[in-house]
Amino acid sequence: MRRRGLDRLFFFTREGEFFVQIFERLFPHGKIAGLPLPPHGILEVSRLATFCASLREVSTAELMRMWNLYSTQSMFALARSLGLEPAALEGLCSRHGLPIGEEVVYPWQDARVQALFADPDFQLLIEGKSTGDAQRLLAYIEQKGLAATDSRIGVVDIGWRGTIQDNLAHVLPEKTLFGHYLGLARVLNEQPVNCRKHAFGPNLNQHPEASHLLDAVAPLEMLSNSPNGSVEGYRLLPSGKIEAQRLIDEEENTVFHSYVSHFQQGVLFAAQAWADYLDNHAVSSAELRPQALAIWNALVTRTPGEMLEAYTSLSHNEVFGVGQFVEQSTVPSMGVLLRSPFIRRDRHSLIQYIRQSQWAASLKKRTDLNPVHKALLSTAVSAGKVYKYVRVRWQHHQAKRGT
Repeated sequence: MRRRGLDRLFFFTREGEFFVQIFERLFPHGKIAGLPLPPHGILEVSRLATFCASLREVSTAELMRMWNLYSTQSMFALARSLGLEPAALEGLCSRHGLPIGEEVVYPWQDARVQALFADPDFQLLIEGKSTGDAQRLLAYIEQKGLAATDSRIGVVDIGWRGTIQDNLAHVLPEKTLFGHYLGLARVLNEQPVNCRKHAFGPNLNQHPEASHLLDAVAPLEMLSNSPNGSVEGYRLLPSGKIEAQRLIDEEENTVFHSYVSHFQQGVLFAAQAWADYLDNHAVSSAELRPQALAIWNALVTRTPGEMLEAYTSLSHNEVFGVGQFVEQSTVPSMGVLLRSPFIRRDRHSLIQYIRQSQWAASLKKRTDLNPVHKALLSTAVSAGKVYKYVRVRWQHHQAKRGT
């Protein structure tokens, strides 16, 4: 971070709330080897809170930034993803013969969705929402300490594709954002010119090494979670200050307090114990990486039973993209699995599940699924992993040929 000459460092919620505690225990005096680290703090953000604010235009082409991740989506989920109440879109959708709850496969190709996006009333609604969101987001970031003279901004998050960083890069075009992540999957969207992304672990944009570690990322998100809820947006208080609006799920916090908090306390204790050693010895992240990846591998391939039990009891916030919370124990039914080769909608439902979770070890330990159901699911997940493995390597081969 010193080497990149950062003016400021922001830790993104929610995982960043845990990471900043590690950072502060490792560097309690804000220095490393006697040299000052950039001023740092927490930035309360989420995909939901930053996406609509980052829209450059109201078009199906611009929405591909979301649809590349969620290729099947209802207009109900679209409304929720934009931070709107679905009722605000219901009349507009009816005008174009589009039931708001219908799951639309490849919405950008659907004539009704295209007509909706061409509707001046829809355009006006989304433009107004985007403008208001952007104004509040910018005011919030300024309130958190970002100065006009700060041009090189570091951000820290758990990772996967860095879409929140992308959103902020569109909102802050005059700043360069340097992302620091645990791992990075291959990006699906065109990257803003003012984005730089780096990963401690696997980075599939540079090399396919250790790609299997990104097969199961939700358990790592659980272990790095905070009890303070997801950011839904920002509101202006009577005092003139901007406040982040956060949704706290008490069931999720039950898992945090009964399981996750104990794991985090152990990590923080270890970080504090290492602080003096790191201050007195030249230890690079590259030296710690092999052991760290081995621990990561053990977590996803030899998952402790208590961790799996905690994970399957969670409801994951998928309001952005899906429009609702999703039970982590939910899997495609036998009917969906059997119909998927023949029925497009079921096939896309299965593909969406495999995209979200390729944690084979968790399926093997499930005791609530009958053997045939478990075998079919495991086969589908394994096929998805093989496809991803081959695709990642083919993409890297093509990239090398092009250079």
